[in-house]
Amino acid sequence: MGKDAENVADSTPVEVVSWHALTVEETVLKLRCDADLTKKGLTSAQAAERLAQYGPNKMSEAEKETIWQKIWKQVANVLVCILVVVAVVSAARAIVEQTVVAKEDRNSTTILTSWVQVGLITTVITVNTFIGIIQEGSAEKAAEALKNMLSADARVIRDGKEVMIPAIQVVPGDVMILDLGDRCPADMRIIESSNLACGEAALTGEAVPIDKTTDAIEVPDGLNAEQIALGDRFNMTFSATLVAQGGGVGIAIATGDETQIGTINKLVSQVEKKKTNVLEQIDQVSKLLAFLIGLATLTTFFIALFAAKQVPFEAVSTALVCCVAMIPEGLEAIVTLTYAWATTNMAKNNAIIRALPAVETLGSVTVICSDKTGTLTQNVMSLTAFVTSNAHYKFDVNATDRVPTNFVREDAYLAERAQHQSGKSVSAVVKDGANSG
Repeated sequence: MGKDAENVADSTPVEVVSWHALTVEETVLKLRCDADLTKKGLTSAQAAERLAQYGPNKMSEAEKETIWQKIWKQVANVLVCILVVVAVVSAARAIVEQTVVAKEDRNSTTILTSWVQVGLITTVITVNTFIGIIQEGSAEKAAEALKNMLSADARVIRDGKEVMIPAIQVVPGDVMILDLGDRCPADMRIIESSNLACGEAALTGEAVPIDKTTDAIEVPDGLNAEQIALGDRFNMTFSATLVAQGGGVGIAIATGDETQIGTINKLVSQVEKKKTNVLEQIDQVSKLLAFLIGLATLTTFFIALFAAKQVPFEAVSTALVCCVAMIPEGLEAIVTLTYAWATTNMAKNNAIIRALPAVETLGSVTVICSDKTGTLTQNVMSLTAFVTSNAHYKFDVNATDRVPTNFVREDAYLAERAQHQSGKSVSAVVKDGANSG
């Protein structure tokens, strides 16, 4: 249930269990646990065996591209290949001019222009590659954001005792205890509820915490148990959701990638990267330009060789100079800068765009249908500022780690109201009330 996909044989059928439709006794039986599981929990030996069987309680990571793969993806196009060929030939020409040609016959201008050409081409390719790499990784960031939602620790019953363990060691069958403010370490079937309610906005979009019960959910006639919405599975809690009130006890029924949040993680990690229409058109234009440039380069070479009576090496150099002049090496950089300009303009209107090419798609959108909570908002209350008697601290609400550097002193932040009240006496401020100013 938390095992990595590569360790599971493709031919093994996956049994879908509707845990919410089972009673507590049926759940224990289905998990192949002892009848006294709810009292004593798993033994250490059973937990170790299940950890080896199901794997650690963590979400699998998509294979990340190395820096060399990212660089190759940026330079593997026709125009860049032409530029590389030109740079190699220019370097060869400069080297030959310096080493092979007799000293008295060397042309210092040819050597200088050849090396300058190599330097310019290298700079152009490097800058374009750097800009492209900076735009990569949105899917990785999304997957990382999901991992930051997971609980770090879990309170379980092992060998009849209540113990605290790392959440990564939770296995299906573990009896876990939940209290107010806890994050659920795994998908659980509730067996005890004391006014328990969980905020499940991240999964269902429902802003109001869901009250939890212990009874099996009855399946309406004509429906399959799996067709019951997550928000209506009142006897279940899901990994990464927050206990909003009360407390309870549950049995872990799924860990790692087999949890509901793990399923979302797999979908995010497997997002197919598609090029936008503009990028596809750039590829088509690049191929057409490569053909025309190649044709023009050959024509220039033959004219220089036969009409102008240049030596072969000089004719090649002349043809390559014309070739470089015709290559729009800044095409992708110009497109990126155009995207950046559009993104900046939208940011001024409070529309933040993470990936630059999304500007093109967003420009074609006429209607957006979206559920607010869980999609446009997170349904969480975040500290944004910390004010002391002599300082204002701004808090980084997008930080994933809890570190002191998340607080940055900025006395001008949220100070506008204080300036409005600066000319009033204390009694006048108190009389005006909290909403004055």
